[in-house]
Amino acid sequence: MHGEGEVRAMPARRPWEALPLVAPFLDAASLAAASCVSTSWHAAFAADYLWARLCVQHFPSALGLLPDTDCDDDRRCSSSPHRRLFKLFRSASVRCRALPAPRLALADVSFAVDIVTAGGESTLSFLVAADRAAHAKNSAGLFLFGVDLSDRSAAIGPGEWRVRWTAVRTTARRGADQEPAAAVLMMDAKVPAARAAGAVAFGGRGEAGVAARLPAPGCGGAKLDAEVVVELAGEEMVVEKVRLGMMCECRYVCADEGLRYLQHFLL
Repeated sequence: MHGEGEVRAMPARRPWEALPLVAPFLDAASLAAASCVSTSWHAAFAADYLWARLCVQHFPSALGLLPDTDCDDDRRCSSSPHRRLFKLFRSASVRCRALPAPRLALADVSFAVDIVTAGGESTLSFLVAADRAAHAKNSAGLFLFGVDLSDRSAAIGPGEWRVRWTAVRTTARRGADQEPAAAVLMMDAKVPAARAAGAVAFGGRGEAGVAARLPAPGCGGAKLDAEVVVELAGEEMVVEKVRLGMMCECRYVCADEGLRYLQHFLL
């Protein structure tokens, strides 16, 4: 019997009884951390209905992977199938991170280009550092370089000709000199005479290009092409400029992607 004015004491609540009340307000990282504290916390924060809610919220299509029927064998059935499913899809999302920066820099690479006639006579040869090949004018940051050769007055002339492009990694020696350390052939392709002749048929100026499939790196990856475009002038087809680039499905790749490709062969 309680007299008037007396306050009835509320029964004491055990601390762990509040855990299921808190659990629905936690995110996945907090639930996973809390479930590792103790047995009672694990029972509260690893409850399957909590992880089912997170799967519906973040990865609803993943729910189709769970069987529709209940499992009668406890040894073969997970106590929290939605938690395992959420962990699987979350780990897949974490793997989709940005590619690391290339370990090869433009300053480490030089391009050696030879243009020869069908008879094997050298018409034009040059070696240029990649970071100096007019890359500063490439505002889009593509693996595309231009070399001004108007002062060389080198004429290709009529007939078929061949372009050979080699990428070389150089290392510094004592002093200011550089020495070659590794090389990869980017292209060795013929340019048909009709293609070059047609380029300068109108207006006395034009360009002739050729592309070739690059060798695949050891890890596979996208199919890349090397492209060389020669800007010509006059009937003698004097070479004014040569552009070098790397393409994927008819689009130039970014400089970092091109360097990541080259480092498979040059490092």
